[in-house]
Amino acid sequence: MTFRHFLSWKPLFYGGLLPALRVFGPKRGDAILGAFGRVLAAWPVRSQELNAALKQMRRDTQAHWDLAQTRTKLDGNILRFLARDCPLDGASDDEVFERFDVHGFEHLEKALGQGRGVILVGSHLGAHLSATHWLYRRGLPLKMLIQRPQRISRFQSNAYDIIDDPHPQSGFFLKRNLSPDEASKRIFRTRTALRDGQIVYMMGDVPWTGPNTRPARFLGYRRTFQSLWAEFAALFRAPVVNVFCTHLPGGRYKLTFEPAGMIRRGDEGEAVERYLSRLEAEIAAHPADAVAHLLWSCYGPPKDGETNIRRRPTKRPARITQPL
Repeated sequence: MTFRHFLSWKPLFYGGLLPALRVFGPKRGDAILGAFGRVLAAWPVRSQELNAALKQMRRDTQAHWDLAQTRTKLDGNILRFLARDCPLDGASDDEVFERFDVHGFEHLEKALGQGRGVILVGSHLGAHLSATHWLYRRGLPLKMLIQRPQRISRFQSNAYDIIDDPHPQSGFFLKRNLSPDEASKRIFRTRTALRDGQIVYMMGDVPWTGPNTRPARFLGYRRTFQSLWAEFAALFRAPVVNVFCTHLPGGRYKLTFEPAGMIRRGDEGEAVERYLSRLEAEIAAHPADAVAHLLWSCYGPPKDGETNIRRRPTKRPARITQPL
C-alpha cells in the first residue's frame, strides 16, 4: 500500500464505513449514511456547487420540483450513490429481495421468452449497480458489456469471476482502446450470448467520441453518445428493455423494467435520442438520484467538438471528474 493510497478516502469508505454500517441493519445503516452525506454536502464550496447544478438541471428538464427539498434528498443520496451495491453484501437472497420494490419484471420475462436474448439498457441514475446485483441474485443469465465496475459488493464481483459458464463474463468487459481483434471477439460473443437467450446489459448514457456513437440532446446540450446497444439490437434483432433503479428510504430500492421494444436497421440514431429523452424524464422525476449527471464532468459544458444547443448559454458550476 502506497502513502497516496493510505491518504485516500476510498479504503476508509469502502473498507471501513460501509462494512461497519451493516452492523446497524438496513434502515439504521442507511440513515447514518445519509446523515454523513448531508454533513459533507454542507461544506460551503460543495453546497454552492450543488445548488447551482440543481438549478441548472431544473431548467434543463423543465421540471418544477422544490429546490430546497430536492437538495436535502440529494445530499443524503451522494454517499448512497458512491456506496454502489455494497450495502447489499452479506445479506441473504430473501433479505435482498425484500429491499426491492420491483415493477415491470414481467416485461423482461416476456422478452426473454422470445428466445432472442435481451439487451438491457441501464444508466448512471440512482442505484444502477444494485439493479444488476438483484438480477444476479435472481439467477438470471446476465452479461455485462461495460467496463468492469470497481468497489462493488463481493457478491457481484464474485459473479463476474465465475468461469464454469458457456459465456464467461470476463470475455465481455469493455476496456479503453481495445484492439480490433478484441473488439471483434466481443461482437461475436454478444451475438452468441443473445442467440443463447442471455441478457446483455449495456449503458445508454455514456458520452463518447469516435465510432459507434450517435448525436443526441441530453440535459441541455447536444453531444455524441455510445450507441453500441442500439447497433446490436438492430443488427441481432434482439428486444430492448430499459431498466431504472432509484433509492427509497430505509435502504430500499425501486427497480423498474419497461416494456420491450425493437429497433430496425436505420433507426439506431432515433433510438438513442428516444432513450436519452426517456432518461431525462426519469431524472426530472428523481433529481436527487441524478448524482452522476449533476456532478460528473462528462455531463458538463461541451468541450471541443461538442455543440451547445442552448438558446441562451448559461454558466454551469464546476464539476468533479467522473470516478473510476
